[in-house]
Amino acid sequence: MMNNKKMFVVAALFTAASALFAEINMPKIFGDNMVFQANKSAKVWGTSLPNAKVDVEFGWQKVSAKADENGVWSTELVAMKSDKNPRELVISENGNVAKKISNVLVGEVWVLGGQSNMEWRLVPTTDAQAAVARANYPTIRYFSQNGRAMAQTPQTDSPEGSQWLVCSPKTAPSFSGVGFYFAEQLAKDLDVPVALIYTPLGATAMESWIPQKDFAKSEALKSSWREFENETKNYDYQKALQAHKKKVADFDAKVAKAKAEKKPVPGCAWDFKIPPSKFSAKPDFRTPAYHYNAKVAPLGKFAVRGVLWYQGESDSSGWQLESFEEQFKILVSAWRENWGNKKLPFLYVQLASYSTSADWPATRWAQFNCLKNIKNVGMANIIDLGEKHEIHPRNKTDVGLRLENIALKDVYGKSDVCAYGPMFSKVKYSNAIALVKFDCSGKKLVGRGNPRGFEVLSNGEWKQPASADIKKNSVELTSPDGGSIEGVRYLWLNWAQPQVWLFNEDGLPASSFISFNK
Repeated sequence: MMNNKKMFVVAALFTAASALFAEINMPKIFGDNMVFQANKSAKVWGTSLPNAKVDVEFGWQKVSAKADENGVWSTELVAMKSDKNPRELVISENGNVAKKISNVLVGEVWVLGGQSNMEWRLVPTTDAQAAVARANYPTIRYFSQNGRAMAQTPQTDSPEGSQWLVCSPKTAPSFSGVGFYFAEQLAKDLDVPVALIYTPLGATAMESWIPQKDFAKSEALKSSWREFENETKNYDYQKALQAHKKKVADFDAKVAKAKAEKKPVPGCAWDFKIPPSKFSAKPDFRTPAYHYNAKVAPLGKFAVRGVLWYQGESDSSGWQLESFEEQFKILVSAWRENWGNKKLPFLYVQLASYSTSADWPATRWAQFNCLKNIKNVGMANIIDLGEKHEIHPRNKTDVGLRLENIALKDVYGKSDVCAYGPMFSKVKYSNAIALVKFDCSGKKLVGRGNPRGFEVLSNGEWKQPASADIKKNSVELTSPDGGSIEGVRYLWLNWAQPQVWLFNEDGLPASSFISFNK
């Protein structure tokens, strides 16, 4: 039996060892399997004992920082080249090793943002079975965050449970489908590690991802925030929770009764069982700013290459559509401010074809104009994709690959990559003739099948043109009634896929548009 003296020594050693590892705390983005952004200085930060000397070692580098009186410290690793060889990130406090982070790579880090089509998992995308089988990619990493997490104020750390995952057949099914296909191809094309940081949540509008301080830049956002405050000031969470539990219990009882009686089982809305928020009277996916606070704000000091954004479905009607371009400019600016990079690449997806009561043609047009009016953004046109009665098209492969091509060309400077289809430029009107010009980036215009998708405005009505002929980088349209053409539009439909006719020679579709002869 151990005597008291020995027990005291062991206890003291245990206490001392525990103390060595007890004081250094770092945000969850600093965890096993993480990836540092290549060719950018990398900030490393956390908390320690007050006034402690903190050393950070990674590869050949050793940098130091002095914690302030509250124990807050920050330092910076100099820019590093991409590296597939895993290393340890070692943090010491007052000369004692306090934290070790293992399996760390250096590569390309991209943030995933938006709503459900970015959230949509690898399973069940069209290529899911084959993708999962081949997903043994130890240099592709994924920082997973709880999509439903919200916070009333901007946070300094990611939500509980956030962690880095290594891509494998076991973990890949939980990855964003768009993100997976993007990362898979980028890793192959650049031969570097690729990391994805996950932030999206289904059904969220842009206002969910804009910091509250920036709502003052828009009358529409200010009005929305006032409405939110009015709804929330008298909000009783416990009352809402009890009402929710009763609603769900009553529904479950009806389902059980129907099954017992072998009758049709009643259905419910997709969000029926989502519990109320502790601090928002609105459903979580309708709450402004709070998602930004919880999942985007904490990442601001962590170096990344850019953002991939797939959203717009929830902003395709009402005041959200009317202020779409204004909101998107504010959102992009806010995220760039968060990362301290005014030129942070922001690559986004235009809405696909889909049968809906919302105004997707106008939404696509707003997204197109954002491409023209915001610097250092790129837009993937997917109007030739989509499913008529499914807002979540299963083909996420082409979406990811088109974003990857844009990244290769616009971000990584691969000039030989064809990243864009024909982009609407202008219309030259001449009575009964309209010549629609496209920016084709050196590629030929190609029509697939019989001409379709174009409409001309003549005598106050939108009509099919009498003819549509490709003339180099233009399409010449003729009025069907001989009257002067007052306007032209192409693919101005929610479900536009059957009318997609114009492509470039590499198979990328021409942009939809609307124009008036003013």
